[in-house]
Amino acid sequence: MGVERDRQQIPDWARRERLGASQAPRDFEWIGENLDNFWPFARYACRELGRGAIVVDTTLQPAEEGGHPFGYLSGDDLAQFNDQDTTRMVMEYDPESEFVILLWKPDDRTSTYRIKPVTRSG
Repeated sequence: MGVERDRQQIPDWARRERLGASQAPRDFEWIGENLDNFWPFARYACRELGRGAIVVDTTLQPAEEGGHPFGYLSGDDLAQFNDQDTTRMVMEYDPESEFVILLWKPDDRTSTYRIKPVTRSG
């Protein structure tokens, strides 16, 4: 029941962009495609700056096929944005096995995700 209530609180645009419904960007797919960059960066930044989140500006792409600019903000820096969901995720994630990523999007929208990379042994 609590899960369903949480899903209803997610705006329609965010729900579409998470999974890539219709022509919307596919956030989860895109994060997965860039995991080799994000995961080591998140681990390093957390060791250096403490608990925080990767922040990606998806509205800019300086070079074609060059990716989007990204950086890392500590929990204290993120608190200035007064985003309760992002603050909660940053406080709760396990830096040894997870990271938090905030995507800046057009029209002053953001999407924040708590990601747990899956390692495959083979």
